[in-house]
Amino acid sequence: MEWFVYLLSALITLATAIYFASKWRFSYWQRRGVAQLNPEFFYGDCRGMLTGDLSIGETFLDFYKKFRSKGLKYGGVYVSYRCDLVPVDPALIKDIMVKNFDHFTAHFPKSTSKSILSKNLFGLEGEQWKSTRKHLTPAFSSGKMKMMYETMLIKADGIDKMLDTFSSSREPTDIKEILQRLTIDVIANVGFGVDSSAIDDPDTEFVRQGRSISAPPKNRESYWGLFLRMLNVRRMRKDFSDSEMFFKSLVTDSIEYREKNKINRKDFIHLMIQLKNKGKVTDDADIFTKTENLKTAFDDDNITAQCLLFFIAGFETSATTMTFAIFELAQHPEIQEKIRQEANEVLERHGGKLTYEAMMELTYTESVIEETMRKYPPVPAIPRCCTKDYTIPGTDTVIAKGTSMFIPAWGLHMDPEYFPEPETFDPDRFSPENKKMIREYTYLPFGEGPRMCLGLRFGIMQSKVGLVTIVRKYKLSLNEKTAVPVKMVRDNLILAAQGGIWVNVQKI
Repeated sequence: MEWFVYLLSALITLATAIYFASKWRFSYWQRRGVAQLNPEFFYGDCRGMLTGDLSIGETFLDFYKKFRSKGLKYGGVYVSYRCDLVPVDPALIKDIMVKNFDHFTAHFPKSTSKSILSKNLFGLEGEQWKSTRKHLTPAFSSGKMKMMYETMLIKADGIDKMLDTFSSSREPTDIKEILQRLTIDVIANVGFGVDSSAIDDPDTEFVRQGRSISAPPKNRESYWGLFLRMLNVRRMRKDFSDSEMFFKSLVTDSIEYREKNKINRKDFIHLMIQLKNKGKVTDDADIFTKTENLKTAFDDDNITAQCLLFFIAGFETSATTMTFAIFELAQHPEIQEKIRQEANEVLERHGGKLTYEAMMELTYTESVIEETMRKYPPVPAIPRCCTKDYTIPGTDTVIAKGTSMFIPAWGLHMDPEYFPEPETFDPDRFSPENKKMIREYTYLPFGEGPRMCLGLRFGIMQSKVGLVTIVRKYKLSLNEKTAVPVKMVRDNLILAAQGGIWVNVQKI
């Protein structure tokens, strides 16, 4: 019986220690003079997110509303036992993203991961990030986007066949699935130089490996996996590792073949070979003759990492944007008709062809895409990490090196002070004249400052091409299988609709 008393005493002592340690941890922000909410044991402020009842975007949207309702410029939250700062004031967000960027050069706390993916631009920080960004920036210039445009256009024509089938059978279609196949096919071609055949067959090896490397964990394990990720504990799944090896082999073989046979192709791999051999992206046609004494970090692993980032960021975010755009267009036939009319007028001026120049003239279509990204930002909370101690301007509050933060873009986008009647879908907010009136750092679909998304031109271009290709030939209406109001998938970092967006397709 004595052993039981000792055991019980030990358990009580342990429980008491955990309780007081938790209380101490959950007073972190309070001790630093930062307003906080009401954290609870284990979950902190994120019970809904960690149990799968709320998405990450919805969680930080809620944090934004709570701090704004109290008139605060920032607040502290707890993602389980991790302490995150949530800035909600546009002026402070500008300080973090631009004016004092040297204090926030990373997206996440430093990782010890050996994954190839960790070498991509999104995951790098400090001098490695600076050098990589400098070398990659010319690859996303308007001229290079124009170079890839033709391939994109050819692939966009492929969705006409799929939609024609649904139109003829009068069966509803999950438009996200169609658009994902389009964007995967586009990125496979312009990013890896391969034909994934995703439009014709959604179960090819490239599609399966691509979805594997970009998909969140599934079912109940996902909540534990999400918790681990939020604490920066890296768990390398075997399927993830296999996918990395698949793409590394694909990139290596493609580079080897092109260098051996001196093949030039208008795609991202072409630009990466140029970086590898020349150290910079130029208009020089000879990309294969190596510059002597070249010091460059662009080996096969680095190139694979950038191609994977291009793939993951390019296919999912563009498909998401177009999906939510069609969700709104299906409910607003007058806006749908306006896009159709603009496309027909522009194409008439360009001999019936959707040339690069014609695409650039689709200003109303672009406004629709921008309004879609306001109401449904693909990345609703933008991560940053404090890389050296930072004193918040006008206060004595010091944000310690290593502190994580999330900038709640969705909260800003849905704030009636910045966007009146935010639930109303109104593309005219982004007309050339009205766009100038939007307060800076309240619209952040691609982030801002030095770490602003490099692929924004590509994303908008891909979304415009996909949207116009569909709307020009088909009338879209919402099918009853679509939930209204839409509910978000809980364990996605990128916004996605539960149950899909189902539409009826009628050929014009």
